[in-house]
Amino acid sequence: MKRILLLILVIGVLLLGACGAPLAPVSEPEIPAHYTTYTDEAGLFSISYPPEWKTALSLIPDAEAAVQDIIASIDSDLPVENASVIFWAGLTIEGRFLPNVNIVVEPVPSGISTHDQFVEVSITTAQQILEDYHEFSRVKTTVDGREATIIDFEVIFPQLGEGHCLQMFVLVGNTGWTVTCTPPSGEFSQWEEDFQTIVRSLRILQ
Repeated sequence: MKRILLLILVIGVLLLGACGAPLAPVSEPEIPAHYTTYTDEAGLFSISYPPEWKTALSLIPDAEAAVQDIIASIDSDLPVENASVIFWAGLTIEGRFLPNVNIVVEPVPSGISTHDQFVEVSITTAQQILEDYHEFSRVKTTVDGREATIIDFEVIFPQLGEGHCLQMFVLVGNTGWTVTCTPPSGEFSQWEEDFQTIVRSLRILQ
């Protein structure tokens, strides 16, 4: 679980050079017709994003390797297996693949059986590992009929500096799904509406 949180948080900013929650309305916004919808080859999930964005699945292995290097560089016993990045897309601006979105999945450990437990363990781990974790909002809602939590937060990533992200958590059976959107530095407000649409567009098809 610790590895998934660090992986989720870091992956969104790798190319820089990535409880008491209020209840949101039950009605779910429609995916904009002009958005591009990606469905994986196995038909496991789909997600939608702005039409000018491109998938970057080929970058995933290098990104995961970079995360493992970061984990190894800090004094911790974080595991480096189990979590998998299954999707990555974004917009290339001035040579940087930002803004972007990624999806990470991982079997949750024994003892974690509810959505709220999944979210709380993930956030508690982030607060223990990363510096200056600060939430601006945490909204409990539904995405595709499933219980979901969307968090707007800032944090300082090891070796990478400050980041402002939007992140959504969904628990499906024994698997935790986390969708993270990361903008270029200082541009969160510019992309926030798109990010909200993207994370809410996730459809788990199996």
